[in-house]
Amino acid sequence: MIPSHPEKNPTVVIAHRAEVEHLERSFLDLLPWFENIIVVGPEHPQILQVVKHHGRSWINSDSPHIVELWEEGMRSRESDWYLLIQSTEYLSTVLKEAITEIIQSSQDKPKVYTFAHQNFFLKQRLKYNLEWTHELQSGLLFASTHPVSLDEFIHSAKTESLDGELVHFGERTLSEATQNSIQRADWLSDQLYKKSPGLNKRMLVSGAIKYFSKNLFTTWLVRRGIREGYEGLVFCLLDSVVILFAYLGYYEKYVRSGKQIESQRSSIKKILVIKVRGLGDAVLATPVLKNLKTHMPKVSISVLTFNFCKGLFENNPNVDEVYGLPGDPSSNEQAKITRTLNDQNFDLIINLHARNLSSKLAKNIKARWRIGRSYFLREKFTDVLIGSDHEPDKSSIERDLDCIRAIGLDPVEKQPELFVSDEEYKWANEYLAEQNLDRSKKLIMIHPAVTQYYRHWGLEKFIELSRNLINEGGHQVMGIFSPMEQSIADSLVAKVEGIFVYVGPLRPSMALIQQADLMIDNDSGPSHVSQALKVPTMVLVGPDFKNTYRDEQIYENGNYVFHQDIPCRDLFFSRCLPPEPCQELTCMNHAVKEVFDKAQELLGCK
Repeated sequence: MIPSHPEKNPTVVIAHRAEVEHLERSFLDLLPWFENIIVVGPEHPQILQVVKHHGRSWINSDSPHIVELWEEGMRSRESDWYLLIQSTEYLSTVLKEAITEIIQSSQDKPKVYTFAHQNFFLKQRLKYNLEWTHELQSGLLFASTHPVSLDEFIHSAKTESLDGELVHFGERTLSEATQNSIQRADWLSDQLYKKSPGLNKRMLVSGAIKYFSKNLFTTWLVRRGIREGYEGLVFCLLDSVVILFAYLGYYEKYVRSGKQIESQRSSIKKILVIKVRGLGDAVLATPVLKNLKTHMPKVSISVLTFNFCKGLFENNPNVDEVYGLPGDPSSNEQAKITRTLNDQNFDLIINLHARNLSSKLAKNIKARWRIGRSYFLREKFTDVLIGSDHEPDKSSIERDLDCIRAIGLDPVEKQPELFVSDEEYKWANEYLAEQNLDRSKKLIMIHPAVTQYYRHWGLEKFIELSRNLINEGGHQVMGIFSPMEQSIADSLVAKVEGIFVYVGPLRPSMALIQQADLMIDNDSGPSHVSQALKVPTMVLVGPDFKNTYRDEQIYENGNYVFHQDIPCRDLFFSRCLPPEPCQELTCMNHAVKEVFDKAQELLGCK
């Protein structure tokens, strides 16, 4: 039975997924006929011993895809002839004889010999020829050169049928059939991407509907699945559902994940980064800008932010253009900025904090691709979604950097950075001199203000701390405020003798902060500014998780974060906000003396 000429022996590759019921019998059935047999699949100790006992090979593989198992077996041994079957299949004697006869013939071109099938599905023999549309069928291959892709080889080679039959025992239960269908869909999604890597959402939806309908019609009516009863109905539905899941898988694995953009990253010329959040959030976005420019130096990078944050991006060498919006923009203002940005023809929009406003803007501004970072809110208008990874204390910087990791860019730096001009630096020195500050003493900046009350350490505590820093520490203290915080500045001046105060715009404030030896702040914007300017910073954190806005790697040297370990902290501030807002603020219970002592330590006075 085994051909007398060793060079005429085919290499038999038995693809074995997980089912072992037929594997041993299928192997033993082939043994008298073929010398070179390779089993490829997850190891089964008992059957492995049988295979080894007969001097045949087993390649351990966990791949759930039949094609990949066959390809792995083919790569392991050079041969002109390959017989590819599954572990649940049996060849009739007539078919085996036809195979041994055909391999003795002379061949000069690649060829695929197909087999007639008798199929069993859900333990019933099917009368009609129902075969999985998107799974390659077993066959005999003549390949004078090793094929790079088995799928491409089979579809391009000339085909011919052989006498005899192959009996295929398919899935026995609905659960098994469904599981294998999902694996077929996974393989098909990869094939779709290889053939058409540029499909967008609209094309995927239309393709899924079109080919699902066509496949269901073909299997149900043309191939007469309708006449197979329950088994035919299940087979036709699952065979067509494979297409739907394949298109969904394409979207998830290649569009939503960012791989599609990664593969075409060299075509990107213009990027818009959207960060319409508070002052501190805008500062934390700067590492994304630096990493984009580092990896893509020829790309033009623009930023869309609130007007009160625009100053943060001035003089930034990584930013080519800054666009601003009012803090609460009207519909007309949103439409105006959308028209302006549409003229720029962006290739990519990166929305670093998806909210209603930013998501709406990202949707309406024209671009080839959109990346949205949405950890706790629903985001519908994006191509690549950076969603929740269930790490509540993951830093905002790392979450923003996930947006560029998604398109294959490995961050090289995550330190926030701001840039004060030489003119601004000179002005700050002159201003401090005009205020008669003694530059031989340490200058400490404080910011006893915050937008949310539950993040406020308390004005009275700041007043007490300021007095101690001035009187006991012998330092100079300056309060730094925006024009909207004028009343707090007035109160500080009235209650703390010898304190300095500056109330003014963002850029001059940045220049003054850069002159400080230490910044002490609530969990608010100015402390992000000071840290980005490399000024030692102390932050009094309240209900937030410690690492969320104060990345521990950024704050580990020369900075300090006060943070209370309390049991009521959660993702949604459920004990902080109305209808029953917290009155005790135990998370802000940082003692004045403790803060004073830590300030002395950072200033090198202890």
